[in-house]
Amino acid sequence: MPEILHLIKIRASQDKIYQAVSTAEGIRDWWTRDAALDSKVGGNGEFGFYGHRMVIKVKVAELTPPRHMAWEPVSSTGGGFDGTTISFGLKSEDGVTSVLFAHRGFKASGENIGSATTRWGFYLLSLKRYLETGKGTPNPEDTELIR
Repeated sequence: MPEILHLIKIRASQDKIYQAVSTAEGIRDWWTRDAALDSKVGGNGEFGFYGHRMVIKVKVAELTPPRHMAWEPVSSTGGGFDGTTISFGLKSEDGVTSVLFAHRGFKASGENIGSATTRWGFYLLSLKRYLETGKGTPNPEDTELIR
């Protein structure tokens, strides 16, 4: 099955990055302002984009603070994420944290996975900017993607 993998290095602590990717408060600063998440294993989350035209609902599948977290999308409109898994693996060394992002389990390759690959790359750079400068570009501020 096709998958998306990204590796990004961020000059921030593993704990700070873990909070940014595993809580609604953190997610609002780099991915989407329209975020709700019950941050416990089995908890539910909902992430809205473009005035709720695209909505991804997830279940928290794994939490191993501050090293790993994973979601299982349970439904999505406009995204084709159903049946996939989204995970963040974190490892720090000398003040730099490596973030291994994986979005696995797409049913087929093509335009959907191509679009998701581009968007995840953009948002992971937004995560990096947020953690290193205090200012990310979450949806709806991600105008570079909707033009």
